[in-house]
Amino acid sequence: MNDDDGLELVMPFVTVTSKGGPHDDESFVAGWQMGGISALLHVGQPAVYEVLIATACVPQADLIAMDKGYTVRFIDTEVDGYWTQAIFSRATELAGGAE
Repeated sequence: MNDDDGLELVMPFVTVTSKGGPHDDESFVAGWQMGGISALLHVGQPAVYEVLIATACVPQADLIAMDKGYTVRFIDTEVDGYWTQAIFSRATELAGGAE
């Protein structure tokens, strides 16, 4: 992420290289988002969860879905090939709610 992309974080990351810190910006943001998705699917356990993710994170999001008992469908967006829509669905919901 840089100042030219038009995106602004609600809570700034201050330990990234663009702010003088030791962590690579894009890797830090990707890890933060994937960790948040993992926690939400684990604790909140929504039946369906839709989110935009960095396209480079698709393989990781797929592993997170499998680990948390979800399936995930990815839809390409037209935003510079950078963003992908991820739709997580609880596996039991697809099976008619049977456990």
